[in-house]
Amino acid sequence: MSYIAFILIAVVSYLLGSLNFGVILSNHVKKDDVRNHGSGNAGTTNMLRNYGKGIALMTIIGDMLKVFIAIAVAFLIVRYTPALLGSTGEISLQSLDANMFIKSLAGFFCVLGHIFPCYFRFKGGKGVATAGGMVFAIDWRIALILLAVFIIIVAVTKYVSLGSIIMAILYPVFIYIFHRSIVLTVIAAVFTVVVIAAHKENIKKLIHHTESKIDFKSKKKDK
Repeated sequence: MSYIAFILIAVVSYLLGSLNFGVILSNHVKKDDVRNHGSGNAGTTNMLRNYGKGIALMTIIGDMLKVFIAIAVAFLIVRYTPALLGSTGEISLQSLDANMFIKSLAGFFCVLGHIFPCYFRFKGGKGVATAGGMVFAIDWRIALILLAVFIIIVAVTKYVSLGSIIMAILYPVFIYIFHRSIVLTVIAAVFTVVVIAAHKENIKKLIHHTESKIDFKSKKKDK
């Protein structure tokens, strides 16, 4: 893969990730900005708390779908960039699964765009739904394990943030267990750091026992 392709994948994936559906849907469907309510976060959980299950479902679908699109575009870039621009230096992928590397690269920058969206003053969501889509695209086995862990933690504690943080921590562990690649594990670890950094306020609240719990029985009805 050429360096030009690498840069294009990073830029395009970031721009796609910056399409934050929490902000888009709250602005255009509710004529509001979800970031002005609750946790101030433009993610599925805050959408659920403020607007109900229907719009929260649309948010999670949109935020997951964009990472699949980013990955698909990344493969097109790798395929057609050499023919359009010629060779401008190559990144060796012989020591790891090239497909996994491309998916991880596109997924990482898509999640980065979701958390720091350039279209919305760099104030987005925590990247959980987008990260979930990325993991499913990379390895469905790891995705199902992490999803099970998330469901159990949230069901027991009612803390969505705790489930998200634990998933992020376990992700590079399972990448290494399943794929034995140092490079892919490092990329996964960087992703983990970014997601945990996005949850820094949640971590403080968890430590001080002030974090809000999710309540699936009493939600605002969709308007």
